[in-house]
Amino acid sequence: MIGIAALLTMAAPAASHTPTTANLAGLYEIRQMEMAGGLELKRNGRFRYAFSYGALDEEGEGKWRFDGKAVHLTSSPMPREPDFVLVADVPAPSCELSISVDWGKLDWSSAPNVLVTYQGAPKELHFLQADEAGKVHLENCAVTSVMPIVPMYDVPGTPLKVVPGKGHKLSVRFQPNDIGKAAFRDEPLVLDGQGLVWQRYDAIIHFIRAGARP
Repeated sequence: MIGIAALLTMAAPAASHTPTTANLAGLYEIRQMEMAGGLELKRNGRFRYAFSYGALDEEGEGKWRFDGKAVHLTSSPMPREPDFVLVADVPAPSCELSISVDWGKLDWSSAPNVLVTYQGAPKELHFLQADEAGKVHLENCAVTSVMPIVPMYDVPGTPLKVVPGKGHKLSVRFQPNDIGKAAFRDEPLVLDGQGLVWQRYDAIIHFIRAGARP
């Protein structure tokens, strides 16, 4: 992992009053409770990033651009995101859905929450929680696909097709792939005074230019 401390070993000069790509380049840090991290915007258009929040750790690298209001990050190379592979789909009573996961070497035991689609609305995603036994309480029996969500990272897996109206007891195997590597696709960080503001993982994250006063 890119060390957080390594991103903050030198302070960047203060930006001028008119933000430009040139004067936004530099080092930024997070100074919030229970969070640590850094963002380096290089003058050559590349960035490096590291973030730690509770049990979650991630890093990233790639290209950045400034559109006059926000800095946009795009990962390069694009990491291969974690996913789930269907192992078994055992028939269950009508309108019942449950899911169990082989997490491999990861110390995770709970069933994942899921996104589902319903018949007649294939593009509408519905978030549903699984209980401790892995049972998902459906709002509608006509489920057409199920996407398990990676805990903490909130990454949905590849859709698993199911038969609408039927009951399904799904067993899946987790494939970590490049877990912990951020996959940004023109991710916006809004310019705000002396830093950048970002909404991620249900939190508002403030990146302050390194060396700037609180």
